[in-house]
Amino acid sequence: MWPKSKIQLVASSASPGIAGVRAVMKGIQLEFSEGEDLIAGIIPKWWELPFDQMATANEVGPVTDVVFWSEETEHNVWREKALAEDLNQHSIQSFIHNILDNEVILGVSEPTILIEGRPLLGHVLQKAGFEPTILWPTSDGEWQCERLQGSHWVIPQSWQESLFGTSLLGRSTATVEDPATWVVRESTLDFYQGQNGLKFMGQVPRWPEPMEEQVAVETIAKCLNLGVSWLDIKLALSPVYKDLIRTDNLRWNINDIGRNAGTRGEELPAEPIDDVEDWWARRDGLLA
Repeated sequence: MWPKSKIQLVASSASPGIAGVRAVMKGIQLEFSEGEDLIAGIIPKWWELPFDQMATANEVGPVTDVVFWSEETEHNVWREKALAEDLNQHSIQSFIHNILDNEVILGVSEPTILIEGRPLLGHVLQKAGFEPTILWPTSDGEWQCERLQGSHWVIPQSWQESLFGTSLLGRSTATVEDPATWVVRESTLDFYQGQNGLKFMGQVPRWPEPMEEQVAVETIAKCLNLGVSWLDIKLALSPVYKDLIRTDNLRWNINDIGRNAGTRGEELPAEPIDDVEDWWARRDGLLA
């Protein structure tokens, strides 16, 4: 459980990334109130009120912490008031950094690909049972944070950069020794595990939106690196592809040396197979 702090958030609505900050605070159920937009102007005399009166007006209760957007001089008045009232002070950057300190951060590249309203990476991980926390801008421009119990946080890379630049967030993860890769073919996207001695993992049709395809294949490869099974990936992608995803059979009826190399693929005979129905019947009989 997060501690029951009651926070006064002091930031301009024009501050980069502030909408995502609000969403995170709501997602982890922190109680907070906000001052007036510093760029738009503050209601006369409003800033002279004690913090507890400001918060009470917003039905939050006495303030325990004041979170500032930055250390710029325009916020000196707020810091002075917090010091005078013996309140805890944090910059927004340090506040968010502390929240994410022990989490595994997974960045989402742009363009953001939404499936059933969630980013592709978060959608696949959720379907696979990882229970990630997901932060994302919705299709209507609002920001949402869905807090679940897993250790992974899926957040936009652009949001991270707006707050922290190139600084790394969260705890470090183990290096993947045999990372996933892919091959873009004329009509399919083929995924393999490992840079050497490739092991075929699965195949999907080309991504429906060409502008999204690079992000899509990078995301699918990231899921494989995280240990998501191909079956879970296939099921999670079913809303994208209306047709059957032909990914289960690791044998191809073509003589493609490049595809079969190192994958233990087996070229199928060209002649028709007449006993398939009997084989299934025999198998079902054994299982009965």
